Amino acid sequence: MENEIKFYTTADVRRILGIGNKTCLELFHRKDFPCQKFGRAYKITEENLKEYLKKRHVNNEEDER
Repeated sequence: MENEIKFYTTADVRRILGIGNKTCLELFHRKDFPCQKFGRAYKITEENLKEYLKKRHVNNEEDER
């Protein structure tokens, strides 16, 4: 299926980003973090996570200047 939407759970995001549970939950509660709540579970689409990380990317070359 080409149009299948992949969702990541908080556990997936913790593993992908290498962050702890508390930091992950703080991230999911941020107003600028594009996640959805399904019952008691928070999830984010793969596309939204990639876009969020792209916007938050820090360019190390600019930091060196």
